[in-house]
Amino acid sequence: MPTSSDGAVTILWNEGTVGEWAALFARVPRSTLPQCFAYAGAMGRTHGFVPRLGLIQRDGAPIGMVQLLERRTLRLFHQRQIHRGPLWLDGAEPDLETQEAVFRLLRRACPDNPLNRASLLPELAAGPEAEAMLQRCGFRRFGPGYRTVWLDLSHSEEELRAAMARDWRQRLKGAEKAGLVIDLDWEAKNLPWLMKQEHEQALTKQFRPMTGALAVRIRNGLLKGGGKGGGKGDGVLMAAALEDRSNKAGPAASALFYVHGGSATYQIGWSSESGRKSGAMRLVLWRAALALKARGVGWLDLGGINPDSAPGVTEFKLGTGGQPVESAGLFR
Repeated sequence: MPTSSDGAVTILWNEGTVGEWAALFARVPRSTLPQCFAYAGAMGRTHGFVPRLGLIQRDGAPIGMVQLLERRTLRLFHQRQIHRGPLWLDGAEPDLETQEAVFRLLRRACPDNPLNRASLLPELAAGPEAEAMLQRCGFRRFGPGYRTVWLDLSHSEEELRAAMARDWRQRLKGAEKAGLVIDLDWEAKNLPWLMKQEHEQALTKQFRPMTGALAVRIRNGLLKGGGKGGGKGDGVLMAAALEDRSNKAGPAASALFYVHGGSATYQIGWSSESGRKSGAMRLVLWRAALALKARGVGWLDLGGINPDSAPGVTEFKLGTGGQPVESAGLFR
């Protein structure tokens, strides 16, 4: 895909190395999992997508980045998706005029017609101004935006605790007194076990889980790209609360976190019946957040909320004191 331009704004496609892309990605304060290269690689091996890496420039200077996933079926039909991007470097979101120029270029890169299907879930705050801008660029809204909660790990441990809802903090204190042992696995060796629990609870609660193959491939890609918890960068963390050090009874709760650049995503969480009674998941999330903070992670994406279909999960994530956000919508 060649370079595309709109006045002073250009997108350079597939120029530079993956290492250079990773260095730019690390400059995004709140990076998203679907925009990291390990996710693209996993989507390629699992679903046949090929990534297109776009460096966004204004007057020749880099200001942002976007990852487009594309696959071809029956040799004629193209499917392209940009989910939770573009992202802006150093937290400097450009003015609306510049953003509109970027989305006009993305419209050219992602045509939508009988032979080309586009899916755009922009990392753009919901509101009439954003939706009107995307419509001017030729996108049509066909679904709701993404809602999640961001936890700012730059705050001190005391400030993070103080920001929690009162009930959340009290249940965390109870879990801390329950004698649970926290295990932090920076390679997620037991991920297949957690994925089995995830699929079983998905059947019970009637939600669509991430496939085990995709989860494992993202883990492998992040470990290959960043290491095993040795510092800031790509990686993975699987945290578990054990009933005792022997772990004869099995974990009371466990969670998976993907680390991408300077951010992390809480991807999967599971609790046993005894874990739900003791509040073990609160302790798992809290101790994992502190461990990620110690490794240099600045923001934790708590992974999506839906007050209508999952009110309990929504209340749990909002209770952390994080910042709720909603994106503009799903467009084609």
